[in-house]
Amino acid sequence: MFRMRNLLRLLGPWALLAASPCMAQELSLNRAGYFEARGVNLFVFSNWYDGLFADSKISGVEIVQQGVRTATNGDVRLSATPGQWDPIGRMVSREVETATGAIEAVLEYPDFHFRYRIRAERHGGAIVVAVILDQPLPPALAGRAGFNLEFLPAAYFHHSFMADGNGGAFPLHPSATMVAGGERQPSSGRNVGPGAEALPFATGQSITLAPEDPARRVTVTSNGAPLSLYDGRNQAQNGWFVLRSLLPAERTGRVLEWTIRVNSVADWVRRPVIGHSQLGYAPEQSKRAVIELDPKHSTSVIAAIAGMSPVRYVKSVADD
Repeated sequence: MFRMRNLLRLLGPWALLAASPCMAQELSLNRAGYFEARGVNLFVFSNWYDGLFADSKISGVEIVQQGVRTATNGDVRLSATPGQWDPIGRMVSREVETATGAIEAVLEYPDFHFRYRIRAERHGGAIVVAVILDQPLPPALAGRAGFNLEFLPAAYFHHSFMADGNGGAFPLHPSATMVAGGERQPSSGRNVGPGAEALPFATGQSITLAPEDPARRVTVTSNGAPLSLYDGRNQAQNGWFVLRSLLPAERTGRVLEWTIRVNSVADWVRRPVIGHSQLGYAPEQSKRAVIELDPKHSTSVIAAIAGMSPVRYVKSVADD
C-alpha cells in the first residue's frame, strides 16, 4: 500500500492512464438481449435475485470484462453497502428495445410506494444508465435511495483508482473509516438494528478503476450527484467495492445518469472450455464432452479441433 501511494505521487495521474492504450469498441445489443463488444459483456437485469438473500451478486446491471464478471447488482438500493437482510426492489417488467438499442427495467419498493425505471442506452463505446422517476422520491427515502454498482474486490487488488484526477489504491484488507450506529448518516438505509456504517474512501464526478490495467479498466462518470466509492467488506465478509450516487429529492424524469465505459482488449480471446457430465456416465453410455470456443478464435484453431476424430464442431448462434 505504501509503495503504491508513493508511486502515484511520483508519477501523477496521467502517467497511469498512459501506461496502456485505451480501447473503446462499439457496443452492440445482441440477440440474447445484452450489450457486447470484444471481451466485454454488459447485462441489464438479464438475471434476477434468488429471493433468499438481498446481497446475492447475480442481478441488476452487470459487467463481464475479459471473461471475468467484475461488477454486478447495479440497482437502486437503500444502503451504501447492502447486506443480506436489507430491502431490495421488486421486478415489475423488463423490455429490450431492438430498434433503439436500449434496455429498460421497471422496479418498485412496494412498502414505500416507490416505483422507478432503469434504462440503459448505447453511446458508442459507452453505456448510459439512467434512473427515471415518474413521481418524486418518497420523503422517507430522501437521502437513502441511491444507485449502486458493486465491483469484485479480487479483480482490483493491487490496483489503483482515479477520482477526479486524484489517485489512490484499492485496499487489500477491509480498513475503511466507519461511523457508529448512533451517528449513522441518513444514507445508510439499514433496516436491521444499529451498527457501524462504512464511509466512502473516494468521491468524485468521474472515477476510473484500474487505469493502469487495460483488462480491468472501467470509467464511470455521473451527470448529477457525485460518485462515492465504499468498501462493502467492512459491513460483511462477502461485501464488494460499491460505487454509489444518491438520488435527488423532489425531482422527476432522468434524475440520475451514469456513463459507464468498460475497456476492451483488442485481441482478447476467451480460452477454450471443456464441458462434461457432472453426474458421470453410465457404463455403456457414450462419453461425450463439449469444447466451447470463443467465436473470435482463428479459423485454423476451429479447423484443427473440428478435424480431431471423433470431435465434431457445431456452429453456434454466436458465430453469426
